[in-house]
Amino acid sequence: MKILFVSQWYSPEPDGRVSALAEGLVSLGHEVMVITGFPNYPKGDIYPGYKIKWRQWEKLNGISVLRLPLYPDHSHSVIKRAFNYISFNLSLFLIAPWFINKPDVIWSYTPFMSLPTLWFHKIFKVPYVMEIADVWPDTITSTGMMEKGVAVNILSFVAQLAYKNAAAITVQNHGFKPCLIERGAEPEKIKIIENWADEKLYHPLDYNVELAKEYNMDNKFNVMFAGNMGLAQGLDNVITAAKYCEKEKKIQFIFIGDGGCLNNIKLRVKKEKIDNVLFISRKPAEEMAGFFAIADILLVSLKDDPVFEITLPAKTQSYLACGRPIIIVKRGEDAKMLEEEGAALMCEPDNPEILAGVVMRFFNLESEMQNKMGQAGLKLYKEKFTKEKLLKKMEEVLQSAI
Repeated sequence: MKILFVSQWYSPEPDGRVSALAEGLVSLGHEVMVITGFPNYPKGDIYPGYKIKWRQWEKLNGISVLRLPLYPDHSHSVIKRAFNYISFNLSLFLIAPWFINKPDVIWSYTPFMSLPTLWFHKIFKVPYVMEIADVWPDTITSTGMMEKGVAVNILSFVAQLAYKNAAAITVQNHGFKPCLIERGAEPEKIKIIENWADEKLYHPLDYNVELAKEYNMDNKFNVMFAGNMGLAQGLDNVITAAKYCEKEKKIQFIFIGDGGCLNNIKLRVKKEKIDNVLFISRKPAEEMAGFFAIADILLVSLKDDPVFEITLPAKTQSYLACGRPIIIVKRGEDAKMLEEEGAALMCEPDNPEILAGVVMRFFNLESEMQNKMGQAGLKLYKEKFTKEKLLKKMEEVLQSAI
């Protein structure tokens, strides 16, 4: 198959699923071309080694990547974020068609790409598969970026149009299906293909004493959050929980990564003199399994909002693949499933007292019980979330679309 990927985010950005899927399909013998923007996520700054041009070609791991201009931003400004998305959509409309050879099928990432994808669908007369990572525009209103009104209604109409014309719609969690059906998607089009972790990067490692000492994590009980720190993650709740845990001097909360809310939570920690919180700048994916091995428990956190009940962050599979215990701060069937499998402790969101209590409960468990939870998570990953199984499912969906 010749597959055209349309995604605003791609490696070296921490896009997770997109580059892993593209490279996986190439490994199965397919030809993949990616149209994307110049890397600027999650800070909104263009990455070193890149400069915005009207086009730039790259070859990354056997994949032809066409980068198109956009307005780089990932701030809390509604206007700037709108320019970010609109500018890339305009590049897709005006520049991309001149450089694309007709594919067999298009794979489009998130409804933000709806209009350009429909445009390519009409130009090339080929089917497209749409990947829905967030329910749109619900996610925008839930994070406070936009209020319900005319603009949101227009976005909702565009998304519904894209659902109607898609050959298939792939979602990462079972909870998405009824939500999309409610918005007019045909049930038989919706295929569930969960996230996976890159098993070359994410796998169990031994505790690294030198690394732990270097980052002041040795002889501590480390509650670790890794990844994007934005509005959706509800991290003020975690900071307050850390404050409640200060009486137990061995417990500390580790935040690794960056994002739009990082500066705000850093300022809060400094202002309130919360001394059991440690920040570590974003690290390459190749190093993260080493940090996870030092963590006593890993943290998944989302705000308390109905849209996040059906969302399971992609980092969850990476945590599971590393065989580490998890606290999952969210509601929903996927969180319940992890707890029932013995892989995680579920905690209701936006309730720091309960989160602090869950941390203390895990802290007081015997090490054998702590390790048992991590092993249950690794077992669940191997049974349900391996890249090999899920990649094959995606290949079948793309071939069926053709």
